[in-house]
Amino acid sequence: MLKVFLAALILALPVFGALYDTDIHPLPEAPALPEAGKTYVDPVFKTLIMRVTDESDGKNNQNAYSYWPSFNKDCSYFHITTSKIGPVLYSFDPAGFKLLSKEKLFAAKTPGGKLPNWEDSSWSGKDPDLLICCEGPRLWNYNVKTRAYTLLKDFSEMLPGEKPWQLSRSMDDEVFGFTRKDLIKNGIKGYAAWKRSTDSLLVNNDETELDEVQIDKSGRYLVVKSDKQGRGVINVHIIDLQSSSVSGLLDDGPDFSPGHSDNGTGCLVGDDNYLNRFLFRKLASPHSFTAVLERKNDWSQGAHLSFLADDESMILVSNFTANNLPCSGFFKDEIFLLATDGSGRVKRICHHRSDYLKTKEYWDSPRANISRDGKFVLYTSNWGASGRRDVFIAKVPD
Repeated sequence: MLKVFLAALILALPVFGALYDTDIHPLPEAPALPEAGKTYVDPVFKTLIMRVTDESDGKNNQNAYSYWPSFNKDCSYFHITTSKIGPVLYSFDPAGFKLLSKEKLFAAKTPGGKLPNWEDSSWSGKDPDLLICCEGPRLWNYNVKTRAYTLLKDFSEMLPGEKPWQLSRSMDDEVFGFTRKDLIKNGIKGYAAWKRSTDSLLVNNDETELDEVQIDKSGRYLVVKSDKQGRGVINVHIIDLQSSSVSGLLDDGPDFSPGHSDNGTGCLVGDDNYLNRFLFRKLASPHSFTAVLERKNDWSQGAHLSFLADDESMILVSNFTANNLPCSGFFKDEIFLLATDGSGRVKRICHHRSDYLKTKEYWDSPRANISRDGKFVLYTSNWGASGRRDVFIAKVPD
């Protein structure tokens, strides 16, 4: 009798599960959009999704990027940017899945006289109240509770006439990687890695044909991507900051250097632009890799990756239709979690419903990023090229 009762109870409960299959799930008709702060259920994957912004915020609202954390360490805050306010700080109740308040992210200018950059502002890996941000040649710790700035580093003497850009940091807030840009003309001057405890540059390179650099979570490895491409071209370098060794990766075989990628702790997952795969590699031995997803002949999907969760057994992928090439429908316009062990395991989260193909606007790609605890995914969607962009949070099914 008890078993019958429990079975009936389970059938009566709302379905907020997860799909772990690899079947093709076409995009169904869009559900009605709620107002900001309210939720809806993804009709295919049954994921609970909150709309963060709406018409009251203006038409152009978005998160920064997949490897810059929107959520702080304990998910009590997150930040985005909106049309009407600019960079915005939200207080968030993760247990109740509720927005509590919102205000300007930066309450005032820095003592340097300007507002910090928003896009590459990064939450501290240790303190949930601290945001690490760039303003001119300076790095600041900004406390979102006290609204006070503390100078972390002024590079005026170490890198005269330059400023850090596209900042990344190790999880212990000890090592920072960044592109060096001209303070006035804004041109790329090279890249650097700076160690906080010794106030020293571990790397200082004048390479200007540069796409981006990113430190891994451990602070030991710097991934350097040039803007060069082509067969036989070394376009990614992995620098071991401890041993000073440098490994160059070929764009094509045998290395299949990472395109869009993100770093974990001593590891990386990136896009193979030649054989259409996602590859996992240890940064200590970057010439070796494991294919974690084979996309075969479907070249229609672009993707951004987010390795921000503490649990690195899976990485977040946000696919988006990038061109008019034939599409198999395989994970089309989906956000999903992908196992990093090569098993092919996935956890399907939602259709993001952002039509990048129609607009070809960078900010219309979802660029989803995952919280440290792996429970929330924040992303941007233009909701079928509706003429506006909004931010959404998906609650990752248990």
